[in-house]
Amino acid sequence: MKSVQTHWDGEAWSPCDLTGFNQDNTLVLIFGDLPNSIAPVQMLRTQLPLAQFAGCTTAGEISNKGATDDMLVATIVAFEQSQIKLASTQVSHREDSRAAGRCLADALNDEGLQYIMVISDGMTVNGSELTRELVAVHPGIPVTGGLAGDGARFNKTYTLANDKLATHQVVAIGFYGSHLTVSYGSRGGWIPFGPIRKVTDAEANVLKELDHESALTVYRRYLGELAGELPAAGLRYPLEIMEDGRSTTVVRTLLSINEQDGSVVFAGDIPKGASARLMRANAECLIDGANQAAIACQQGCKQGVELVILVSCIGRRLLLRQLTDEEIDEVTTVLGEDVMVCGYYSYGEIAPFEIGDCAELHNQTMTVTSLSERLDDAPTA
Repeated sequence: MKSVQTHWDGEAWSPCDLTGFNQDNTLVLIFGDLPNSIAPVQMLRTQLPLAQFAGCTTAGEISNKGATDDMLVATIVAFEQSQIKLASTQVSHREDSRAAGRCLADALNDEGLQYIMVISDGMTVNGSELTRELVAVHPGIPVTGGLAGDGARFNKTYTLANDKLATHQVVAIGFYGSHLTVSYGSRGGWIPFGPIRKVTDAEANVLKELDHESALTVYRRYLGELAGELPAAGLRYPLEIMEDGRSTTVVRTLLSINEQDGSVVFAGDIPKGASARLMRANAECLIDGANQAAIACQQGCKQGVELVILVSCIGRRLLLRQLTDEEIDEVTTVLGEDVMVCGYYSYGEIAPFEIGDCAELHNQTMTVTSLSERLDDAPTA
């Protein structure tokens, strides 16, 4: 595996030496201001006509330079003994998310599948249902990735699948071959506060009632004077969801509110009957969470890491602000200062919580995926 990272400086890609990268098993991951950057993307496609292109809009780009806003970052990875395959599908309605997962899973159902990376629309798609179907079709195959972002605007997100830049689109990349090593880790660092409440009414990702009281009323009570800044203020106060029979919890990010019926829309499903409580954090907790995600990823590494893909939540970035680069630095401190780093700040993160767990949608986490490739004749265990 070899890789190079390049940034669009407004006039050209820098650096721009792509010698040896134009091949079938080259993946170009592009994150940033894609709707206003069609010409630069086409320029890269002209130079790399055999490569597969995937990417999305973000709530901040992650690269070896740290975190940036409204830029365009391309990470170009050429695999030497592994194969890649890109698939995409449209999701017109949120209810179609599970069918989209099945469509993508079937499209990638080739021999030797080792890993699936997902880049999904961040506004229309139910990430929980999408991920659940991918896992159901391919049990035991790691699935990581995330939902696209739109800064703190929550208006419209785009994903890229080769020549197609579109809203309501989900992209999945399958990685094949026994020489590929994949590891992952996902952690938050958020601290629960307040009482545990019962989800007494919810449908999919819409939370209607907590302890028979409207969800919006509960949020406003706890946010106090910040309640006037909803829904943006809710990004700093996610919801922890606990279900009977599960040893781990998930965190959900607030996306929007409904003044008419008092409901709150989250980035992932809220099961009726589950328990829930609000969460908060400080910068130190979130940075430590990134460190723990990297350590979890490191535990699954069988060899040196060559590429690290980071998907972190917009809520973390809004809280970290000028300290954002520190959570990225924590990852490279654990996995290697010289490793290639790419990724983005998202509206939802997809990963297993632990090595060997099934993937699921998370919010407010730092998700770390590492890739490396063995070049000898002995396949990985």
